[in-house]
Amino acid sequence: MREKLFEIKGLKTYFNIGGQTAKAVDGVDFDIYKGEILGVVGESGSGKSVSLLSLIQLIPNPPGEVTDGEITFNGENIFNGDELKRIKAVPQYRFFNKLDVSKRTGVAFLFMVAWLVLHLVLPISGFIPFLISMLLMTGVTWYLFFNSPRKRHERSFREKMYTRMRQIRGSEIAMIFQEPMTSLNPVYTIGMQIIEAIKPKSFGEMVKDRIIDLAASFRNTRWVNKVRASVIAAVLFIFFGQLGTGWSFQFTQLISQALWGAALPLVLGYLMVGLDKLIPKEYHEEYVDLQRQGIKLLDQVGIPSPETRLKDYPHQFSGGMRQRVMIAMALAKKPSLLIADEPTTALDVTIQAQILELMKEIKDQREDAAIVLITHDLAVIAETCERVIVMYGGKIQEVAEVKELFDNPLHPYTKGLLGSIPTPELQKKARLQAIRGMVPNILNLPEGCKFCTRCDVKIDKCDSVDPPLMEVTPGHLVRCHLVIDEMLEQQNAPVSVSE
Repeated sequence: MREKLFEIKGLKTYFNIGGQTAKAVDGVDFDIYKGEILGVVGESGSGKSVSLLSLIQLIPNPPGEVTDGEITFNGENIFNGDELKRIKAVPQYRFFNKLDVSKRTGVAFLFMVAWLVLHLVLPISGFIPFLISMLLMTGVTWYLFFNSPRKRHERSFREKMYTRMRQIRGSEIAMIFQEPMTSLNPVYTIGMQIIEAIKPKSFGEMVKDRIIDLAASFRNTRWVNKVRASVIAAVLFIFFGQLGTGWSFQFTQLISQALWGAALPLVLGYLMVGLDKLIPKEYHEEYVDLQRQGIKLLDQVGIPSPETRLKDYPHQFSGGMRQRVMIAMALAKKPSLLIADEPTTALDVTIQAQILELMKEIKDQREDAAIVLITHDLAVIAETCERVIVMYGGKIQEVAEVKELFDNPLHPYTKGLLGSIPTPELQKKARLQAIRGMVPNILNLPEGCKFCTRCDVKIDKCDSVDPPLMEVTPGHLVRCHLVIDEMLEQQNAPVSVSE
């Protein structure tokens, strides 16, 4: 029996949009087993990325929030929705809980006005008493109308959870994001960001690294270029010096300014060299080893001339090369779970297979490691994954082994996805079988089956009753009234229900 790495039960992630609730993920149950490659497919807006971001608590709050469910990683409970429910049962405010937000704000304003009028009516003079009265008024108003025990408990709950997640993220769980253009920090070099993924640096260590870099740069600079830098600095010193003295052109001033300017670049360079010698030898060795690891990672993901590109900035890389850098950072610590969100979207076709093969090789270096691959590309799923989850409308619609899913798709949505793939057997003038309609607005999902507005084989109850996710054959689960009814008629036997 396979051992579970991640166990997710009843996961719900909602977003508050303009006072409305968007159910991005609505009661998702699935497991991630050690050593497997799990694929998650579905159209944009189906809840794939949000589901996996919820696992590692990267949902921006507000407007989003993981509201319910249970997440267990390697036997450790890292999120418990029951505890959050108990916190939400605590009164939101200490007093006057029947007042809504607008009325509460209005009553608080009237209270402050009344306090101010009372202060002016009473025979209290002087600026200091007035200031004390205003501070007291602010404190009392906050305590009476805005003091929230629930917020305090929620803050404590989330801080404890986030502290634990920060220990896990990066080392045990890594993610390749699908936005390579915005996922890298534009003010740090590629090398700094990759090395930070390998070993987090303190501020003092970053200063040491910068000193080592500058000292090495000064040593490697040819004397011709050093002289040029001194001449340029001397000219600038003379220009600004004369500008400050009213263009006096006194000979002694010109010589002094020129000498100061010429000496400055050399003095700064030798200062860096001197500071570099004060850094312990052990730190230099660690620095060189980290640089070597960074170069190796860039080379593994196909970045040419990794020794020089390590010192470049993100804007000097194309979108595809930034994606490869993101992959290198995610693979840096050989995590036990790698979440890859469209990892090959911005890559050339020739490099996609190499990157996928590299991810599998890194996984194989840890027997218990797993990969979750979020993608629209069913061809990648067929070649790479062992098991597939099909999502639509914030819910899982079908789960099966890869071969079973491609040979015997059961859900109409899965059939539609597979039918829209171009194949060599397709006649030249034949049209692909596109799924009609569009993905429904997340704020206005159908009451029953989420796919009923686009399904060609729906039955009456699909519009009003949301079907459960049921196991119709061993390891093959589906959420469809038509399939479940047909299976029950054929088998005439009880079927296990997962939710």
